[in-house]
Amino acid sequence: MEQRGPPEFILEAFSDPNSVRDVVRGILHTIFFLRFFPSVLPATRDVLGLELAYLPEPEIETLIDQRATALARQLDSERHQAHHTYPPSAGSGRGQITVQFFEKRRKKTWYAISGDDEVCWESWTIRVTVAEPRTESDRAKVRKAAETTLQNSVMKAVTLANQHKEHIPPITKTEANPFPYQIIINNNSNNTLVGGGGGDSRSSVSRQQQQSQQQTQQAQKKQQQKEGAAAAALGSGPSSWAARMGIY
Repeated sequence: MEQRGPPEFILEAFSDPNSVRDVVRGILHTIFFLRFFPSVLPATRDVLGLELAYLPEPEIETLIDQRATALARQLDSERHQAHHTYPPSAGSGRGQITVQFFEKRRKKTWYAISGDDEVCWESWTIRVTVAEPRTESDRAKVRKAAETTLQNSVMKAVTLANQHKEHIPPITKTEANPFPYQIIINNNSNNTLVGGGGGDSRSSVSRQQQQSQQQTQQAQKKQQQKEGAAAAALGSGPSSWAARMGIY
């Protein structure tokens, strides 16, 4: 029987050079907000007029900042190279950034059980396109397209996260992030930058199978409580991110 790989979800991002870092950060924080299971009250940031949730977790926030900045620099370098070609091409660039979530599984050999393997259970890829406007009219069009694409990507992420939950591994603890993660950057030159984390989840954790179902149920209950608190924090007005996205 053929073994299927982890689900991979594709999102699109479009931006001018000055906003690409904020756009990528906004989408990445949305993904982590949807797949971060410890109880935490999210904050919000304005990105192109949209109020998006982000996780005030130092490790995650630092990694997202680093990866978004690195991708923006790669795309900027690509655009400058295009300007110096003959004949000069349009000042645009394309790249992608991928978030992967892992679970720890006991490594089994034919003779013994030794150590842990980190197995990917879900992947999110953001395909990024940067366009450099040349006129004020172009600037307005690019801004509008960026806003529309960002909103569509965030709504798509929320829909996908809510529709696809059956593959999430058992959650054995909620006081810390249970799943390691990494963020990978690829561009058209096949260069790759990898950054990862997971805090306590990268320590050796023995999974007690007889308790996993009960703990998962408790985690889901806490997740619902967290989402309720997040909805209150994000506000009830028509401009709030939660209200516009129809999450709560």
